[in-house]
Order: sequence, then C-alpha cells, then structure tokens
Amino acid sequence: MTKRIFDDAPLQGGLLAHVQQCRPQGKEFCLILDQTIFFPRGGGQKCDEGTIGGIPVLDVYEEEGEIRHILPRAPEGDEVLCRIDLCTRLSHMQHHTAQHLISAAAWQMFQNPTIIARMEDPWGHIEFQRPMEDEELLALLRRVEEIVKADLPIFCRYYTPEQAAQMDVRGKITPHERIRLVEVEGFDRNACGGTHCPSTGLVGPVRFVGSKMVRGAYRLYFAAGQRAHDFALEQDLRTLRLGKYTDEESPEDCEKHIADALHRLPVLEESVQKLRRQLLEQTAENLLRKASEQEAFPAVLQLLEGWDKKDGKALCDDLLHRGVRFVALGFAEGESLGVMAAQKKSKKMMPLGRALKEFFPAHQGKGGGSDALGQGTVPLSAWEDFAILCAPFLRGEGAE
Repeated sequence: MTKRIFDDAPLQGGLLAHVQQCRPQGKEFCLILDQTIFFPRGGGQKCDEGTIGGIPVLDVYEEEGEIRHILPRAPEGDEVLCRIDLCTRLSHMQHHTAQHLISAAAWQMFQNPTIIARMEDPWGHIEFQRPMEDEELLALLRRVEEIVKADLPIFCRYYTPEQAAQMDVRGKITPHERIRLVEVEGFDRNACGGTHCPSTGLVGPVRFVGSKMVRGAYRLYFAAGQRAHDFALEQDLRTLRLGKYTDEESPEDCEKHIADALHRLPVLEESVQKLRRQLLEQTAENLLRKASEQEAFPAVLQLLEGWDKKDGKALCDDLLHRGVRFVALGFAEGESLGVMAAQKKSKKMMPLGRALKEFFPAHQGKGGGSDALGQGTVPLSAWEDFAILCAPFLRGEGAE
C-alpha cells in the first residue's frame, strides 16, 4: 500500500519515492509508488498537479486499494523525484477547509445540511438542502470569518468504523476499513479524505461569489485564500464601474438605480415590441405599394438597417401572404449583410435554391435554402451582386 504523505504533511512539495509498479495503460503509463505526496482526486477535490521524474502527471486516482499516477511515458530508474505545484495544493487546502467551516456553521446556526460539495475552478460550491436569505448568508460569513481569525488547530486522524460510530460527527460516514475524520478543534468533526489546512488561520479570506437553485438544492459558490482576495479586488472595480454607468456615488444608490431599471424593464420591453409591430406593419405597407407598381409580377427588393432576421422573416411571410410573388431582403449590420429571398409557392417555381447555393460560397458567405426560401450571411459589399442575382426573379422569369 502506498504511504499517503499528504495526510500528515499537506505542505510538503517534494519527495523521493521508489517505483513499485510501472505498467502500460492504453497510450499512457500507470505508476504505483511506495509513498506519494500526490493527492488522488475524490471527495469533490481534484488531484494535485506536478511531475514525477520530470514528467508531467496527467491524473492521480485511487482504485482497488492503489494510488495510481498516470503519466504520458514511463520514468527512468526505480527511484523518482515527485514534485507538486504547491500554489495549487494550497488553494485546494484553503477551499476544502473553507467548505468544512461553511457547512459546519450553516448546520450549527440554521440546521441547513450540506448535500454535496465540490472544489472546482474557478470557485468551490456547496449544495444545501434549502435556500438562505441575505441575513442568514451575512451571519454565516461573519461566523466563518470568526473561526478563521481564531486560528483553530485542525487534526486529521484515522479511526476504526467502531470508534468513529461512537464519536459526534457531522454528516454521514461512508463505510471504509479506516475512517478519516477531520476535526476543527472545538468547532466541527467530519469524515473526509481531502487535504486541509493545519489551522483555520491558513484559510485566509472567504467570500461568497454566487448562488443558484440546482435540482431543488441551493448551490452556494465561494472562494478562499488568494482567489477570495482577487475576487474582492474585482468586486471593488465592478462597484466603481457600476457607479460610472449609473451616475451614482454609493453602492446602495447603484443597487437602487438598477432595481428601478429592472422594475421598468417589462414596460419598456412591451413598448419596444409595440414599436416593432408598428414598424413591421408600416414597412410592409410601403413595400406592398412598391410591389403593386409592377402589376404583371408584384415583387420587392429592399435593403433594411437595424432589422434582425426574425423580424425580416415575419415581414417576408406577410408580403407573400398579401399577394407579393417574390421578396428579396437585405439586413445590414456593420460590415455584415444578412440576405433572404422567397417566392410564393406554386406548381412551377423559379430556381431560387440553385442560384443561392452558388451565390453564398462565391461571396465568402454562408447560407442555403430551397426554391421557396433561402437565407444566409455575406459581406456588406455583396449587396449589389445579390440585387443582380435577384433581377430575373424580380421580373418573374420562368414563373408560372
């Protein structure tokens, strides 16, 4: 069995180990060592990053009682130097320990149990049984800060299942031959196999960075240590930017300004939709008059600005429904041009699909369609060529 050096020396960054096995595993190699500083992924924590014998370690996991180190090639010799990225290890320790503190405090203060927790990039997250209000979150964070400031010692010890069953342990204990309990002195005891700080003071600052409901559980995202410090700096910059955007001096006024804007948003969206409908109706009337000037074959070619393809399709459908035989529209946006062409369905239709199929690639564009409807995107400079392509269709050549 590989000796787990990381259990008792979580901040040890280097180690000489002896290779007990090195076997091919697909295109990679699986290494078993007599001892290791590499934490195997599991329990919501990623494995450590680093090298063995100067070779990058791709993965580390535990299976069938073995800690398996996965490398792209086999190292030379029976003795290898193991090195881990201590910055990454410290971040894992800070986040995992912070998770214990948050979960324990949430249970002690609000009887809100943790369902699951993960230490991922860029944030860790905890899923609680129920949502928490702002006042609860503030009280929870203050309690965690108190525990961090107290710099309580943390002990990681192994017990038999019988011994662990006699102890006051938060949460469930997964059956194992040996149970590893992580104890924050005088505050919490929990079964866990991850790496943790030797004392709460090393966790550093803790920040709540977001939340959402996931499958009926309340997921709370958090940051600890340097990530929490960086997040706080970024939040300061966001606050300053919000003040600039809203022309307000304080965060409270910014928040009120944004809340008022969100309250007005549904009314504004309804007004915009009404104006869009009016624009659509007025444009349709104008183009219908234009098409009616061609009595033999009513058709329309028009370049529009500020229109999206959804509204353009609605305009196209309306014109065809009201008797226009062929519609060709362009939607200018910057240096890009959306184009759409459609004709009224009949037994004998003009070969629109084939013409567009040749047009798009010839003009560095993308698109396609059928004889009934085709659309795509090309550079704005292709508008005149699109108009030339549409000319015979506008005259109704080949139409029934």
